[in-house]
Amino acid sequence: MNHRITVRVAAVLSVALAFADVQAHAADADLVKDAVELSKRVSVAGPRPTWIRAERARGTVDADLRLENVSVLLNRTPERQAAFEALLREQQDPDSPRFHQWLDATQIGERYGASAHDLDALSDWLRSEGLRVEGVSPARTRVRISGRSADVARAFDTALAWYDGDGGRRIGAKSAPRVPAAFAAAVRGVVGLDTVVFRPGHRMSAPRAGAITAGGPAPAGTSCGADGCEHIVFPADFARIYGLDTPPASNVGGSGVSIAIVGRERVYPPDISNFQSILYRTPPRVAQVIVPPGSLDPGDPASTCSTTGGTPSCTDPGDEIGDQYEATLDVQLAIATAPSADIKLVVAADSDTRNGVQEAIEYVIDTSPPPANILSISFLSCEPANGAAIAHYLDDLFAQAAAEGISVLVASGDAGAAGCEDHTAPPTANQSRAINVLCASGYVTCVGGTQFADTADPSRYWSDTDGNGYLSARGYIPEGAWNEPVARDGSSSHGATGGGTSLYIPKPAWQTGVGVPANAWRNTPDIALTASSHDGYFTCMAAQRGPCTVSGGHFSFLVSSGTSASTPAMAGIVARLNENYSGGQGNLNPRLYALASHPSYAVFHDVTVGSSGVASCDLAVPSLCNNSTPGPTGPGGGLKGYAVTDGYDLATGLGSVAANYLMANWGGAQPPGVVLNQHGISGSWAEPNAQAQGILLTVQPDFYAPGSGLLFGGWFTYGAEAGDGARWYTIQGEVAGTSAILPLYQTVGGRLHTLQTTTTTPAGVATLSFYDCTHGTLQYTAAGYSGTLSLTRLLPNVTCAMNGNNGVSAGHYLLSGVWADVAADNGQGLVLDLNPAQHVLFGAWYTYAADAPAGADASSQRWYTLQATLPSGNRISAIPLYESRGGTFVGQTPATTTAVGTADLTFHSCTSATLAYAFDPGTNGGQHGTLELSRLTPAPSGCHL
Repeated sequence: MNHRITVRVAAVLSVALAFADVQAHAADADLVKDAVELSKRVSVAGPRPTWIRAERARGTVDADLRLENVSVLLNRTPERQAAFEALLREQQDPDSPRFHQWLDATQIGERYGASAHDLDALSDWLRSEGLRVEGVSPARTRVRISGRSADVARAFDTALAWYDGDGGRRIGAKSAPRVPAAFAAAVRGVVGLDTVVFRPGHRMSAPRAGAITAGGPAPAGTSCGADGCEHIVFPADFARIYGLDTPPASNVGGSGVSIAIVGRERVYPPDISNFQSILYRTPPRVAQVIVPPGSLDPGDPASTCSTTGGTPSCTDPGDEIGDQYEATLDVQLAIATAPSADIKLVVAADSDTRNGVQEAIEYVIDTSPPPANILSISFLSCEPANGAAIAHYLDDLFAQAAAEGISVLVASGDAGAAGCEDHTAPPTANQSRAINVLCASGYVTCVGGTQFADTADPSRYWSDTDGNGYLSARGYIPEGAWNEPVARDGSSSHGATGGGTSLYIPKPAWQTGVGVPANAWRNTPDIALTASSHDGYFTCMAAQRGPCTVSGGHFSFLVSSGTSASTPAMAGIVARLNENYSGGQGNLNPRLYALASHPSYAVFHDVTVGSSGVASCDLAVPSLCNNSTPGPTGPGGGLKGYAVTDGYDLATGLGSVAANYLMANWGGAQPPGVVLNQHGISGSWAEPNAQAQGILLTVQPDFYAPGSGLLFGGWFTYGAEAGDGARWYTIQGEVAGTSAILPLYQTVGGRLHTLQTTTTTPAGVATLSFYDCTHGTLQYTAAGYSGTLSLTRLLPNVTCAMNGNNGVSAGHYLLSGVWADVAADNGQGLVLDLNPAQHVLFGAWYTYAADAPAGADASSQRWYTLQATLPSGNRISAIPLYESRGGTFVGQTPATTTAVGTADLTFHSCTSATLAYAFDPGTNGGQHGTLELSRLTPAPSGCHL
């Protein structure tokens, strides 16, 4: 296309879009058409809070009690609402001129909010009722008022009473609010007449002791007893498990990004500085505390607690310390996953007539420009206890946040599917399914909880010694749904990931995919991260006897859990995402579900019954395969929740995130990937977090047909248990496109350089893909395990390009491939990687023990690596042979690598070579011999000596 024509078409399209937007703004935005007649009224409430019942009423509210947290919610005209929703879609569409073109709250109000006429008419009526109009929200969707309770009740044609609500005394309207019929189209609802109670979602343990010296006999955070060991998740562990220590996630730390955390209490600054000092040994970053103008200041934080009946109590902390603990946990876990981000703790206290959580949320979203483009909320309140008005109020507020580029993350809940249960109290006899009302909006990313399925073989996943930052996790750990139905004292207890379906908010268009329920309503959660106390998070808080103050080489700390821990941890991951992509991302959900629809992205660890370790999943029994809840006296008699399933489920959402792949694949509109049908894939690849093991691959392009090649690989690894020794698998099959599902095979029964019958059987399946020419992923199910290897090329790329050969002269690289002594027929071979860019030969020899008996199992397998400088000729002499020992199939079990012999490799042609080897005495009994090697695939085009 002619360049000038292209530019002109783009300009015309931009003008057309702008014109359409102006038309929406200029359209008749008035919804109040008639004069106000007080005798004509309409109800503006949907379903009411379930605790407002006559038998729970406890007296009339004093007529002079001043209500200060009442807001009238406003509708947009249908035209403006449609235009606003179009904006939200286009802001997430990379092909739209409005992609990531965020607005501030005032701009949203000017373009899409209520008209000045409607605001004036409503305000005049409210004042005529004796109420004070405190202000109109910048987005023109709320009018905030205050006044005597008697005046408020009269204005909305209701009566206010005290009720015995869940968790304490509350104010509630005896009947649904009513407004003059003239406002029927303009007013959506009224909030603030019914008390909203948000509970912090954290869970904490008794103080623990840890050693400041790393590298001791056991990790600082390991607690062992008669029932086994608990492993504490330090930030380094979290990074290892979820890929934050792997590029590109490890290249960023949230620098230049702000995270706003909603709270009701300040944090004690030494708690934050001690947390950072112990972990990072660097000057700590100070969290900024913001009290919204006009909100109630909670005052100074506690610095200690009393064991003798004083306040605050160490054993019965109460609400105030609970709120401080929540703020402390949230700040520390945001720092843990985004150590370079700026943390802003927005705090406002509650009263009988004020809701601090709401005021803090409104402050972040209504301020222009927003103080942060990430908002983390770890408070809980179920939908039935709030009614439809609160659900719609929050949905509108979070939609505004999305238009401003704010990513909102909310905890799914800690009482499993029974979202109205108090997770800090014993289970009741009458439980019902419910979700956190703060999660109901499709404009928030609802974060659930997982639990590591590591109890059967802890040493497979956790090291016995510390690394830097108290690292003891070896790598990713399979997960189930977080579900801990039994307390430490053996009593029945709530402790499970929240999830379920909204009563009031429709399902968003993007919430589709494998496992998503076929219903019409919003489903939660969206994603999940570890939240159990079994492997809880390291936390510091002096007022609960875990100050992390070092004394005599030791310190005491707390172990925290709950979805209010997984939520700020995810906020930190998003901060890294924002830094990597240079700005706020707004509503994360459309992209998350798009990523999940393409398994080649490998962004999610799918939580299934298989990964949970539960042999037979029964919804009547709370376990890692569900978010069912226990009854008052034991595991039975509770509420049946939701099972984990392939793809999405109502316990863990899409699963937990692999942060490195999330970061790498976030920006692509289509599944990124390297075309596999090219010789450039050939080479040596390894998982950076797996010790002394890897995969050598070779591709014969167009082997089957044009565009369809043959891939062969050898995976050199270890047995599942420490001490099992070497193991190897082959992977082979047809490749076309950017992803391939290939069978894994295991060959056993052979013997070093001696003809002995071998047996090859299927051992599993692998999905292989590469998102560039140096990074990829191998998702596998093998040896009774499933997982994902993050592959990195060990030697420089030579000829690989995203869509095929890059045209670079390959030279000796074309000798790379799979070679075997075909005549000997002894079931062994080599995969070689000759890299002229770095002048290095790397190879793996897949063989067997010299004394392996006939019919031996995989324990007789052996593999050796060859590493040498690549000369210019066809003969490579005195190549060291290396043997690695001590590793395990998964994780980062320490391994040792030693030289065990030498070999000479001579290439006679592109399809014929000789390997002469000699092992040192003691290894394979000093065996020596010769392998006459043939290439198992045709020579690549252009290969010559």
